[in-house]
Amino acid sequence: MAGWSLLGAAVVYAWGVFMVLGVYDVEELCGRYGQHWEFDPAHRESLFPPSSPCNPSYDLVPPYLTPVFFTLLTLAAVSTTIAITRKLNPSPP
Repeated sequence: MAGWSLLGAAVVYAWGVFMVLGVYDVEELCGRYGQHWEFDPAHRESLFPPSSPCNPSYDLVPPYLTPVFFTLLTLAAVSTTIAITRKLNPSPP
């Protein structure tokens, strides 16, 4: 379970990073989504969490991506903790 959760988190994060780094012309892509692009130093691109804003109210990276990423990381951590606990404290037969 932990491995699959970690793999899922990596895929989701890679998708977000692709939305940040894979866009050559942000202004053109924002126009395709019907959004105007404006440069705002307060809302810049970032890799963690992935963000590529067109303007202060619209981001090219889907808003659900960051919560899904952190949920999968949490699931991986909990699964790993449970596995380690069971390995160290086996239940009596």
